[in-house]
Amino acid sequence: MDGPNGFRGDELPAADGSRRLLLQIAFTACAVVVAVITVLYVMTSGDRAVTGHAVAGETASDHAKSVRVTSSRLITKEGSNQPKVVLSLYEDFLCPHCAHFEREFGPTISDLIASGTVAADYYMIAILDSPNNQNYSSRAASAAYCVADDSTDAFLRFHSALFANQPDEFSATFPTDSQFAAIARQAGAVGAVADCINGKRYLAMAQDLASTEGVNATPTVRINGRDYELTTAAALARKVTELAGR
Repeated sequence: MDGPNGFRGDELPAADGSRRLLLQIAFTACAVVVAVITVLYVMTSGDRAVTGHAVAGETASDHAKSVRVTSSRLITKEGSNQPKVVLSLYEDFLCPHCAHFEREFGPTISDLIASGTVAADYYMIAILDSPNNQNYSSRAASAAYCVADDSTDAFLRFHSALFANQPDEFSATFPTDSQFAAIARQAGAVGAVADCINGKRYLAMAQDLASTEGVNATPTVRINGRDYELTTAAALARKVTELAGR
């Protein structure tokens, strides 16, 4: 659906399967190249200038919904440790428009987090999940929550790597859970993250999250719980800066 200024988002249900016939590719031949690019990207990409907290609330649990990222400079409500501005970001790892959103808005959002203007809540949802894409969206989302259990910084690197190396929505083959685990390790995740990913701990949560949050298109952005219509990164920055009182 076209949004403001032509910004488009992916909606439920997923695209008609008839388009897939013209878009099948010889994935196996390029899989090695993609894997190498992914590893190099994770190893060379810098951290966002933030200090992170794990999944909203405490550490991730089976009931977790978002990964909260803040900085030590966070502007809070008077007499409280709660953020004055919460920027909620709903994304699907297979959504091409989400990858575009990350390219266009990601650096600005990173700056807003680092300056303390916002607390960012990342909701990784699965509106494009389908047997035809091997449920890539929910598997990738589940893996991301597993990484967030270990480290928010690792989550941000994992998140960036998956969007930077996003598979075509209509590919014949998609990254496996073992490949997700390898990317997670390159992103800096340690401990039992691989077991969490291979066990698909957050799969059901990711599959249900769009419904429970009332989201039917990605990317969706909310500011303090209210839907925000995307136009430009500069407009978003002005809006949240005003709300933060800066």
